[in-house]
Amino acid sequence: MAIEYTESADRHDVPHGDIEYVLYHPINKQRTEGRPEDVTYMFVGRPHAQAHRFLEVGAAMRPDGRLEVFHAMELTDMWRWLLYAPGHVEWEEER
Repeated sequence: MAIEYTESADRHDVPHGDIEYVLYHPINKQRTEGRPEDVTYMFVGRPHAQAHRFLEVGAAMRPDGRLEVFHAMELTDMWRWLLYAPGHVEWEEER
């Protein structure tokens, strides 16, 4: 699968490797509204396995099979609920 990055995906200087880690290892994802011909999701996850921070990544599956990343930044309150929503992967460290 080809992954392409829009100009807006690079706006917050998130490395592409961190974005791809979130796409392949999300804690959770939510389908969201996008272009009518696309299947669009917001992903929430860590930028790498040892990270203590989270990213939100917006990506759309284009009709031709390309995955287009259009948004990537540190997790905001708008998507933080996905860390706790049904379907999430356990992420809290045991104390």
